[in-house]
Amino acid sequence: MLWLMRKTFLSLRSLSLVLVATTTLTVLASATEFEESRWIAPPADRATNAACPIFRKEFVLDRKLRSATLRIIGLGDYDVRVNGRRLAATGINQPWSQYEKTLYYRDFDLSSQLVSGTNCVGVMLFNSFWHNPNAPTGRYNKGGPQRAVTEPYLLCAEITYTNPDGSVSRIGADVSWRTTDGPITFSHIFAGEDFDARRQLPGWDRAGFDDRSWQPSREADAPKSKLEPQSWPNISGFEHQTPVSVSATLTNAFLFSFSQNMAAQLRVELDGGKSGDRVSFRCGEHKKDGDRLFGGYIVGCEIVTDGKPLTHQWSSFYLGMQFVEVTGAVPVGHANPQGLPVIRRMELVNVRAGLPEVGTFHSSSEIYNGTHRIIDAAMRANMSWVMTDCPHREKLGWLECSYLLAPSFEYRYDTRQWFSKIARDIRDTQETSGRVLTVAPGYPAGKFPGDFNWTVEWGAAAVMLPWLHYEWYGDPQILRDNFDMMCRFTDYIQTEAKDGLAPGGLGDWYDYGHGKPPGPSRYTPTMLSATATWGLCALTVSRAAESLGRVEDAKTYRELHARISADFRRHFQDPTTRKLRHSGSSQCANAMALCAELVAPEDRALLVDDIIADLEKRGWQQTPGDVGHVYFIRALAQAGRSDVLHRVYSRDGTGSYGGILKKGLTSLPETWDAMMDGYQSLNHCMLGHVMEWYYGYVAGIRQQPGSVGWQRILIAPNPGALANVASTLQTPKGLVVSRWRNDGRTFQLETEIPKGVEAIAILPSGEQKALRAGKQTLKEPVRKK
Repeated sequence: MLWLMRKTFLSLRSLSLVLVATTTLTVLASATEFEESRWIAPPADRATNAACPIFRKEFVLDRKLRSATLRIIGLGDYDVRVNGRRLAATGINQPWSQYEKTLYYRDFDLSSQLVSGTNCVGVMLFNSFWHNPNAPTGRYNKGGPQRAVTEPYLLCAEITYTNPDGSVSRIGADVSWRTTDGPITFSHIFAGEDFDARRQLPGWDRAGFDDRSWQPSREADAPKSKLEPQSWPNISGFEHQTPVSVSATLTNAFLFSFSQNMAAQLRVELDGGKSGDRVSFRCGEHKKDGDRLFGGYIVGCEIVTDGKPLTHQWSSFYLGMQFVEVTGAVPVGHANPQGLPVIRRMELVNVRAGLPEVGTFHSSSEIYNGTHRIIDAAMRANMSWVMTDCPHREKLGWLECSYLLAPSFEYRYDTRQWFSKIARDIRDTQETSGRVLTVAPGYPAGKFPGDFNWTVEWGAAAVMLPWLHYEWYGDPQILRDNFDMMCRFTDYIQTEAKDGLAPGGLGDWYDYGHGKPPGPSRYTPTMLSATATWGLCALTVSRAAESLGRVEDAKTYRELHARISADFRRHFQDPTTRKLRHSGSSQCANAMALCAELVAPEDRALLVDDIIADLEKRGWQQTPGDVGHVYFIRALAQAGRSDVLHRVYSRDGTGSYGGILKKGLTSLPETWDAMMDGYQSLNHCMLGHVMEWYYGYVAGIRQQPGSVGWQRILIAPNPGALANVASTLQTPKGLVVSRWRNDGRTFQLETEIPKGVEAIAILPSGEQKALRAGKQTLKEPVRKK
């Protein structure tokens, strides 16, 4: 649903533009953010099912400028153009946020875009989570109560420019902007996007276009939200993929199959046919034998042609997918007796937040390399305005992944500003009681049922994400910004605790090996994992307080951790055997207790041995799921048992990373056994925690205990049966390299260390060596076992 606005403006002020959809929110932009702009919207009498609105305005400059910037907020989403040139690679430009608390604006440099004479700014608006009613019957919909506002489309924009004499001028959006309906006839965050080529208005975003039939825009109330600049990388288009095969189906359709499951926008070139022909696209990631799409979250989109050649790419919609089924058109080279439009070319354009890559890993194991590849593919697919759970079915910021996978993401990408934004989302959604629900931002507007709404292990992101950010980047500002949130969440759990135990919820979601359908924890009591998480939160808050010099707070939360530990042992530890209670597998329970430091030091080795015994009797099958898996890795790795983890992750049977690879999947699925039932996601990063182990323990690049910001570096490889590994990491202090090889006689380690840090290497024999800045090579004979 697009609107266009336009007007001739003979002034040397800078242009400020803010577009706003009808909403229940109201607040004026402050003078430091938008000085000349008003919030504008389409006319109040437009039809509720009208196409997306487009806006335009012309203005005249009588001299060349020193510089110019466009600042813009477009709700729900927007695509902005100046003098016919698109300013962003996609129409995915308005960050998702807890809109009633925070709205983000973006600045575009127009210094090379504006000309002396008449200029034109045009904006298309689309739907997003801002206004997300349930989709019409017959289209995919997440379901449940969705977010709705009274102003579905809102715009606020302003151009600020510096004149040759150094004076500053501004031009802002107001009711002089002209608006009409555009060619996007349907836009929905879940249900897709439809395009009608007959509604295109060539030249609408250039000076000189006749917009006399358009309407003036309407001034709207400003949202009462705080306006903040976007500080993390934009969502943009990256790899373009063409189909690896095109096949005719039994339903008179054509199935285009691509080599990679990814978050993508569909791009298609059409030719032929007649005006009004309808080409339908069904997009998804599950395919059955016979080249047939199936599953519960296939998304259908449509293009109506105008009889002319056209190239169209989705504007603001994207989807996790690998297959596209087309009806109403034929691929080039195929028989076309009905004279349908011809598909000259089809591409999937990968879209994601452009977080810079900082880490690389390659080993002599094809299973390890393949696992790294499919986890990374799932990471990229879920790098959106939030860390999404999946790029198709929900696109929601389920919070457990944000902290459980934080180090894995940090080893691959620069997440500093992105994780800060996610922490802001969590702050904005925290309830006055201190409780943090499972999803942030908090969509849909209605609550999820039961434990899906509130579970300790999900809300713990409020504590753990800021701390993990601080550990990695070393900037205490993240703790200052979030310390109150961290304390309030940890304190809130006490209000729901019974007899010293935190309330149980989803627990170790999607644990594996019990032979039952995936879902809430089967092996580990949910109150155990919730209480262990509570204990870890108390311990983490005490450490954050120490880092901030808050001595009394540190003491308070250390004492809370001690009380939680005592209650945990009272309820879950057998006083005779010293083992922990579980329902069939000890792996998750023991690992979480170890990582949260809830058991006595003298019991730690016993719990590690108990994990290993359980693994051995299962043929080295890991059982932890979404929550417990990263603790399973850390508990064994930190106990010096990476040899066990090599056995676990070198497997290729069902329930392993290698088994997933053998099924031919190109991204990490939601379940350990890669269920292909049409509902379980085939593009989920939630079980990708092994990335942390690959970099930190196999390559051996990690921080020394107690280090923050990579001030003290450790290179301690655990080779297992591997012949070689090469890994690099751009840390906040500089480049760190670990390359090692083992030929059976000699172990050779090549390192590179940045200046200004302390670094040591621990060789497989256990020998420690101080490392100097720059490159260094260490060798030792391989000891036969």
